[in-house]
Amino acid sequence: MAFKRKQITPAVTVGARLKRARLKGKLTLEQAEEQTKVRLKYLRAIELDDWQKFPNKVYVLGFVRRYARFLNLDENKIVREFKKEFGEYKTKPLYKAKPRWIDRVVITPKILIAFFSTIVVLIVVGYIIVSARSISKPPQIEILAPAVEAVSEKEIKIEGKTSNTAVVKINDQLVSVDESGYFSQKVELNEGINNFKIISQNRIGRENIKELKIFYSPQPLSD
Repeated sequence: MAFKRKQITPAVTVGARLKRARLKGKLTLEQAEEQTKVRLKYLRAIELDDWQKFPNKVYVLGFVRRYARFLNLDENKIVREFKKEFGEYKTKPLYKAKPRWIDRVVITPKILIAFFSTIVVLIVVGYIIVSARSISKPPQIEILAPAVEAVSEKEIKIEGKTSNTAVVKINDQLVSVDESGYFSQKVELNEGINNFKIISQNRIGRENIKELKIFYSPQPLSD
């Protein structure tokens, strides 16, 4: 009795099947990369059954499914064949990350409340420090008028600029200060030299003093 030899055809791998489908569709790996958003090196690894290029099995399954869908193959069937072909296949991790201290921190509502409370306290303390430094300094004062030290007018106006929270006195007489810190006061001059002491005082008593000397002559002044 004669025996017939049966030719055994090697099984076609998942990678080879995907490559065959790509070539049949006259598609390049670059085109596949652009459409699937899977990097070319991974597509090439799939076609070569080089599974060590992948960090873990989840990547392999996801990329194989996406590649099969792009090639208009039955993605579920391809994935089943891949699982059957490789079983409990495991890839080697690309790297082992060192544990970080932040990974061990558990963020709870109490921690969040404490964190934001600390931020608020720091802001308040910073504001108090800045305000205290501002208050502890005597207010600046600038005399805007008169611009000359000798006049022929009996009545002049003294004008200046200081802090809008300061108290201003001219020769111990209170002068109003507006919201911008501007103040002005009309004064009558006596013939000869007139001395004016302008005081700007803040809320804790720190003060700045400017002295003004104005010479008044009823006769027009000549050079």
